[in-house]
Amino acid sequence: MQPIDWFLFSIPIVVIAVFCFHSQKYIRSVADFLAAGRTGGRYLLSSANGMAGMGLITLAVAMQNFRHAGWAVSWWGQVITLAMTILSLSGFVYYRYRQTKVLTLAQFFEIRYCRAFRVVMGILCWLAGIINFGIFPAVGAHFFIAFLGLPREIGGIPLYPVLMVLFLGSAAVITMSGGQVQNMITDMIQSLFGYFMCVVVGISVVCIFSMEQFREAMLAQPPGQSYVNPFDSFEVSDFNIWFILINLIVMVYGYGSWQGNQGYSASALNPHEAKMGNILSTWRMLSITMFSAMISLGAYTFLTHPAFASEQLAISGELASYSAQNADQMAMPMATSSFLPAGIKGLFAAVAFFFMLSTDTTYLHSWGSIFIQDIVLPLYGRPVSARLHLLLLRLAILGVAVFGFVFSLCYRQNEYINMFQMITGTFFSAGAGCAIIGGLYWKRGTRAGAWSGVAAGAFLSLAGIVLMDARGWHAARQFLLGIFPNSTVLQEAADKCPVNGAWLSLVAVLCAGSVYVLVSLLTCRKPFNMDRMLHRGRYAEADTALRVENARKIGWCKRLFLGFDEEFTLRDKIVSVSVFSWTAFWTVCFVVITLYNIIAFALPAAGFKPWDDGMWFNWMMFYLMVHVVLAPVTAVWMTWGGIRDLREMYRRLSALTRSQDDGYVPEPRKDD
Repeated sequence: MQPIDWFLFSIPIVVIAVFCFHSQKYIRSVADFLAAGRTGGRYLLSSANGMAGMGLITLAVAMQNFRHAGWAVSWWGQVITLAMTILSLSGFVYYRYRQTKVLTLAQFFEIRYCRAFRVVMGILCWLAGIINFGIFPAVGAHFFIAFLGLPREIGGIPLYPVLMVLFLGSAAVITMSGGQVQNMITDMIQSLFGYFMCVVVGISVVCIFSMEQFREAMLAQPPGQSYVNPFDSFEVSDFNIWFILINLIVMVYGYGSWQGNQGYSASALNPHEAKMGNILSTWRMLSITMFSAMISLGAYTFLTHPAFASEQLAISGELASYSAQNADQMAMPMATSSFLPAGIKGLFAAVAFFFMLSTDTTYLHSWGSIFIQDIVLPLYGRPVSARLHLLLLRLAILGVAVFGFVFSLCYRQNEYINMFQMITGTFFSAGAGCAIIGGLYWKRGTRAGAWSGVAAGAFLSLAGIVLMDARGWHAARQFLLGIFPNSTVLQEAADKCPVNGAWLSLVAVLCAGSVYVLVSLLTCRKPFNMDRMLHRGRYAEADTALRVENARKIGWCKRLFLGFDEEFTLRDKIVSVSVFSWTAFWTVCFVVITLYNIIAFALPAAGFKPWDDGMWFNWMMFYLMVHVVLAPVTAVWMTWGGIRDLREMYRRLSALTRSQDDGYVPEPRKDD
C-alpha cells in the first residue's frame, strides 16, 4: 500500500474513534447497553444492521463462491431474493417479535414456553454462535495478510495471531465501552463511508478491465461447468442449483432465528420502524451487492485471463506454501491487491476493515449478551443491580473475544466457509425456527412440541458437525463400513463426508419442523394466549395500540406483496412499492428467460434456440451495470436517512426516561 492508501484507510477509522468516545455517555441502563434504549429509526437500523450483517467473512465467501461457480448459480439465487423480499415486506417474524418487547430471543422463549426452555435455547444459541464466530478472526487475519502482502511470520512468530489480537481487541473495546449504542453508531458511521467507497471501488473495476477480458475469462469453462449459463452448470460441485434450493428452505424456515445481530432486533423504536428497516434492506444492499460482484469478477479475471499470466505465476508461487483451504480463500484477495491501483486499494482496505469490525462488534455483543441474559441470570433466579449486570455483560463480551482467538488458533478448516456457517448455524436454527414461527403465529404450539423439535434439530445438526470434521468422519466411516462393508460410496469417501453441510442442514431442518408440529398437535390441551404476549387486544398499551378502527380496510394482496398495514404513511407506501417493483421486474425477467430456455431445450424443432454463453454473459453484465448506475443514488438516499436517524437517536437518548427493564421475567409462563 502507498502512503495515499494508508491515508484513505486511516481517516474513517479516526472518525469512528471520535464517535465512540462521544457516545459512551449515553449508556445509563441495561436496556441502553442491550438495545440502545429502543431508539433506532428505520434508516439507522437498515444501514447499521446491513454493515454488521455483511461482514468480511461474507465478502470472503462471495469471492470463494464466485471462483468456484461464477454467476451461473446466482441465477437460481433470484428465487431466494424474491422470497426474502416478500418476507421483509410482510414483516414476517420481526414485527411480532418486536411486539413482544423482549430483549433477547430466549426471553421470548421463556414467555411463550418456560424458563427451562429459555436456558436450554440460550445455551444452544450461544454454543452455535461462538462456534460459528470461531473462524471469523482467522478468516479476517488471513484476508488482510493476503491483500496487504504481509509476511506470514515476523522473527519466527506467525503474524495472523497478532492480527487477530489487534482486530478482536479493537472490537472488544468498542463493544464493552458502549454496548448496542456504540455498535449502532459505529456501524452507521462505517456504512456512511462504506456506501461511497463501495461505489468507487466497484466502478474502478469496470475501468481497469475491458469488457472483452471479462467475457473471455468467464466463458473459458468446459461443458457442464459454465460460469454464466445456469442451464450448463449442473456439473459444478457443491455450489449448484441444489445448494440454492436448500439455502432457500433453510433461510425461510430459520428467518429471524439467527441471533448474530440480536441487538438490532430489539433496538427498533417500535414494530413499524423494525418492519420498515427490513423493507429498506433491498435498497441498502444495492451498493454492497454491486461492490461484491464487481470485485469478485475483477479478481477472477485477473487470476484466469492470459493477459495476466506473469502475475498469476507470482500468486501461485505465494499460495503454494498454504494448505488447500487457506490457499483457496487467499487467492482472490491476493489478486485484488495486485490489480487495484493506489488510492483505490486504500478504499478497498477500509471497506474490508469496516466489514470485519462491524461484524465482530455485533457478534461479540450478541453472544456475550445471550450468555448473561439467557443462561447466567435465569439460572441465578433473581434480578441483579444494574451496575453488576453491566459488569457481567462486559466480562462476557471479553470472554467471547478470547474464545474466538483460541478457536481460530486451534481449528483446522477442511470445509468451505459457507458450508461451515450453514451447519453450525443450523445447530441452533433447526430447532429454533419451528419454536419461533410456531410460537409467534400458532396458538396451538406447545412446550412439548418445542422441546421435541429442538432436540431433533440439535442432535442432527451436531451429527453433521461431527461428520464435517475429518476425524469425526473417519470414525463414522469405520462404523458404517462394519455395517455396510460393500458400500462403494463409503469406500470412495476416505477423506471427507460425501454429503456436504448444505444437505445435512436440510435434513435437520425438515425433521425438527415435522416433530414440532406433530408433538404439538398431540399435546395441545388449551390454546396459548397470544394477545397477552403480543400486547394487543385488551392487553394493548396506550402508547403502542393501533387504531385499526380509524384505518381503511387493506386487502390481503397489499398486505402480502406490498407489506401495507394500518400504520403505513404515504412515504412508507412509496418505499414499499419501489421495493416490490424492483423485485417484481427482476422476477418477471427471471421467469420469462427461464421458461424460454426450458421450451427451447424441450422443443428445438419449433425454432427456439437456447441462449448460448455469450447471451448469458451479456445479460449478466446488463444486470450488473444497472446496479452500477443505481448504487450511487441509493448510497445518497441511505446516507441522508441514516444521518437523520442518527441525530434523532442522540436526541431520544438524551431525553429518554430510563426504565428498569433488564430482560428478567418474574415468573415462568404456563401454557394457557
